[in-house]
Amino acid sequence: MQTGDFDYSASISFLEIRESLPSVDPDNLTAQNVLDVLLHLFQQKPGFVDRGHEVNNRETAWVNAYLFRLKPCIDADGMEAFTVETVGSSVDRMAKLR
Repeated sequence: MQTGDFDYSASISFLEIRESLPSVDPDNLTAQNVLDVLLHLFQQKPGFVDRGHEVNNRETAWVNAYLFRLKPCIDADGMEAFTVETVGSSVDRMAKLR
């Protein structure tokens, strides 16, 4: 989904998580893991600027005043994966961005 000037759409397989983020267990995510995976995905995209982020829960995290969910799915290769889903945004959080 295009949010503002940056396209936050992304996906990652469980295998990619294990390879790129070895301390993260995709089968048992913590709130910090969700944020780590989202930041990992967004930092790989050109033009991403982290203007503020925080953990929320075991499914969602805030990045740049948008609430994102890691939604479990099966990718095109039949592997377990997550897609990034935009849940919403916060005007209050946007006002506090760096």
